[in-house]
Order: sequence, then C-alpha cells, then structure tokens
Amino acid sequence: MCDEAVKVMKYYAEIAKQYDELHDDTWWSVLYDGLTWEHIRPCLPEEGLILDAGGGTGKWSFRMAEERTGLFIVLLDISREMLLVAKGKLAREGLESRVWLVEADICALPFRSGVFDFALAEGDPISYCDDPSKAVKELNRVLKPYSFVQAGVDSLFAIVRRLMHEGRIDEAEEVLREGRFMSSWGFRWWVFTPSSLRELFEDAGFEVVKISGKPVLSPWSEKLREALRDEEKARKALELELSVCDDPSIAGVGSHLHIVARKPS
Repeated sequence: MCDEAVKVMKYYAEIAKQYDELHDDTWWSVLYDGLTWEHIRPCLPEEGLILDAGGGTGKWSFRMAEERTGLFIVLLDISREMLLVAKGKLAREGLESRVWLVEADICALPFRSGVFDFALAEGDPISYCDDPSKAVKELNRVLKPYSFVQAGVDSLFAIVRRLMHEGRIDEAEEVLREGRFMSSWGFRWWVFTPSSLRELFEDAGFEVVKISGKPVLSPWSEKLREALRDEEKARKALELELSVCDDPSIAGVGSHLHIVARKPS
C-alpha cells in the first residue's frame, strides 16, 4: 500500500466518529447533497446489486436502500473506522440484511467482473485514491453492461480559484500544472476539470452521459446558509442549480464535479 493511501486511512481513522457531524450543514445538505441525489435517483435500478465505493459511513447506501426496496448494496471503504460507524447505523436502521460492509481499496476491488447493476463513488474516493485511472477501470470491470456509474470528485478550478483568492499564487500554478493539491489534511489529492474527468472515464471504457458542477451558483456563505433554512428558498436554490449545473460553460467552476457515465455492451 502506498504512503498516500496510508495517510488517507490515518486521516479518516481520526475523524470517523465526527464525520457525519462535520457534514451536518444546511448548505451541504440542501445544495451539494440535493444535486447529488437528483443525479443518482433517476439512474437507480428497481432491483439488483449496487456498489457504493468509498461509501464511508453509509449516507448514500442508506438513502439508496430506502429509495428502492429491491436493492442490495455493498458499502466498500478503505477505512475500517468509517465502516465501524456505518455498522452501528445499519443496526439502528435495521438494514444489515441489505447493506453489506467490505473493507477494501477502490483501486483493487475484491469482486468478480460484471456483477453490479449500478456503481457510485461519491465523497471523492477517486480524488483521494492512489491511481484514479486504475480505480475507474476497476469500476468498469465490476459493472454489468449498460449499467450506470456515478462519481463525485474535487474540482481543479475551484481549488485554484481559492488559492488565488488567498494569494497563494505559486501553489495555484502547481495545482494547474500537476492536477494535484496538497491539503491541510496531510495528503495530496487529485483534482479534475470537466475535460480531464471525461477523458478519465472514456479511457476506462465508459460512455459519458453528463458532467455537472456541485454547486456552481452558490459558494458557501453565512448569509446563504441562513437563507437555505427557509424551505421555499432552499427549493428555489436547488432548482436554480439544477437548471445550469451541467452547462459546459459553468460546470467547471463548481466546488466539486459529478459525472454520470454508462458501461456500453
């Protein structure tokens, strides 16, 4: 296992018990999660076997299981501590028979080829893994033909814009050149543009359906966070985001990118 993977595991071991709380934010739940779910839901099969790769504490596994009672889900993560949190939640929700936990690396999936009916890699596991190309090829290998894959990754332009805003021009230049960012979390992660993300998935054998920004119009602010507590304003904000998030002229400025792709026959 490479040094970067060890650093990722160390980070998530330290924050696993607080992870869900760290993401309990109105901006995050209304806009980021709202956009993510509006992409996932239409592509979910009515029944079958789902892979939630890098699924952490199980947010999307639980939501998919609740949405489709005919689904069985493999929740895979490299962090044992994150899976232990998910295990406790599974017991409380009574989902142990439909969501199965697997500790493994997204770059080396321990499954035979062509067994999954849908695959999700949300929460940036492709950005945080050692080799994004290997990870996406593994996702392709384990999917059945005609099945969808979806993934969320970190956005290069959003990272560079933040660095420029903070006056960190040399770091911004390095990120643009290398496509990697050294985070304060103690490890480097991969960042993507819409074109580099498309290339990554097409090289792995996928047909790309669309790439969206998450979100593109709504950078986090305290005023926006307060506004989103109003149910009607939250609905309108999400509708605005959905109306433009996959427009090629603006998708790349999203804080994250979301890709929807399909494995051909």
